[in-house]
Amino acid sequence: MLELVNKRAVVTGAASGLGLAMARLFVAEGMHVVLADLPGAAFDVAVQSFKTGQVTAVPTDVSDPLAMAALAEQVKAGGGVDLLCNNAGITGDLPRCSWEHDLANWRRVLDVNLLGVVNGLHSFVPMMLEQGREGHIVNTASMGGLMALPFISPYAAAKAALVALSESLDLELGSLGADIAVSVLCPGLVRTGLTGPGADHAQSRAAPPGATAQAFHQHAQRALNTATVTADQVAMQLLIGIHEKRFYVLTHENSLELAGQRWQRLTRDCSPHYRSSQA
Repeated sequence: MLELVNKRAVVTGAASGLGLAMARLFVAEGMHVVLADLPGAAFDVAVQSFKTGQVTAVPTDVSDPLAMAALAEQVKAGGGVDLLCNNAGITGDLPRCSWEHDLANWRRVLDVNLLGVVNGLHSFVPMMLEQGREGHIVNTASMGGLMALPFISPYAAAKAALVALSESLDLELGSLGADIAVSVLCPGLVRTGLTGPGADHAQSRAAPPGATAQAFHQHAQRALNTATVTADQVAMQLLIGIHEKRFYVLTHENSLELAGQRWQRLTRDCSPHYRSSQA
């Protein structure tokens, strides 16, 4: 069990949503938190919501390996890190078929959601190993990384890769005997700035989404508008998972059932799809 009082956390994507909720909860637990996010008004407002001394703000683009390396150097100079939360993420362009997402959108989503985490691990894991003390790494994935979802393939592909990356990381740290636990956070629908009505979708050069993709998007927005799980509740579930050194942190009550359906189909007919198998 990682004792958090007087320890140091780094949270990327800390300007809003889950990242900000995590940071607030960690501060309440007695931690000093390094907030990392893109510079801008939202980041400034988030930083100003904390008391002086509780946090350190470092404007950072997680998709830039040099920026992440500079963040790590600053954190090392300040006393290192005990809890690393690779949380920054974007949804990218509006839902559409996988071949209709333009390559710029694919690159943007993968650069932030997947390579942003890779940059975080590359910059911070050597430091955490060198410290030789107990630590914890959290990678924010999604239920989209555990089950098949149509029309948001760049996002789903990145999150599925994060689950696999986290599993590999856990095995690797274990093989070294490092006292560093790993958690992969897989929340379901949460109404945050990432996916809510005010989400900043990428400007795409692709044609407008087709009717089926638009219907999917409208259904998802209705589900988000009625979502009952808040970012604060997800952060609390994560805190419990950290204390219990839980690898998979599933925050919604039907998560295990939904994820299990995929593997049931695999064992039944080797199909990842929801449609009935053909005779």
